Amino acid sequence: MILKYQLVFIGFGEASYNIALGLKSEGFESMAAYDVFAEDPKRGELIQSRAQEAGIPLIGLEEACSEGACIASMNSAKVALSVAKDIIPRLKAGRIFVDLNSAAPTVEEEIDRIPRAQGVLFCDAGVMGTVLGNRHKVPMFLSGDGAQSFYDAFAPCNMKLTVLDAPAGGASAIKMLKSVVMKGLPQLMFESFEAAEKYGVLSTLAESLGESISGKTVEKLANTFIARTMIHAERRSAEMRDVVSTLESLKVDASMSKAAVAKLDALAAQHWADKIDPSGDLDYREAIKLLVKENEEDGLK
Repeated sequence: MILKYQLVFIGFGEASYNIALGLKSEGFESMAAYDVFAEDPKRGELIQSRAQEAGIPLIGLEEACSEGACIASMNSAKVALSVAKDIIPRLKAGRIFVDLNSAAPTVEEEIDRIPRAQGVLFCDAGVMGTVLGNRHKVPMFLSGDGAQSFYDAFAPCNMKLTVLDAPAGGASAIKMLKSVVMKGLPQLMFESFEAAEKYGVLSTLAESLGESISGKTVEKLANTFIARTMIHAERRSAEMRDVVSTLESLKVDASMSKAAVAKLDALAAQHWADKIDPSGDLDYREAIKLLVKENEEDGLK
């Protein structure tokens, strides 16, 4: 069956609008959009003006579900599941439902479990940057049984897509777990830098940190940190307790350092120095596998 649209956006906000403009620049024309607020007195005017500028017809939900080959949900994380529950049961074989919302991987797993017709595919798309400016070329990780089909359809349009060998939830997990580091690191900096400022050594501290990590990839840092931290957790916990005391004496919030003490104590209780090479010369992937196995076994006790 030849469908009217190769891509239908569910929700035509700023992100959908910019991706549509980018695809248009590649010569891709077979698009439409459904937005529940298209006729809203307050929001509708902007939606309609963007659709007109992008040359995207605004259509009804039934037409979106029946005439779209790829249904791309771009709303918000809080409504991602409810939108999917409304749309997926309406789709017929050969359609791909793609969720591009910044939802938790558990939400994507739940979407994947929504009953659907045989041949309907689901793609969890983790958008790994800002759409504004990047438009359709914003990097995306794809997982789920519809990942390869979505890639095959839109990689020729110069979209930056990477298919993961992972079930639905894998792509969103990368986006969310990256935040653990990227949003956690600034908090560590606040804690360390505030204390350094009180001692008058902020610039020197920054330079010293730079010397420790300059030119090192994340993989190299992980290989330096992970196994060695597991082995030397007890000693490092004691050192971090002194850090906490120092911060508190300066009246600096030490919550991140206290959390580090708790994590180190948990590692120390597992006695990793007796289980892995005491030199710490172990690939971080293998070390993490051992840690996951140990924690799972502890959870069964």
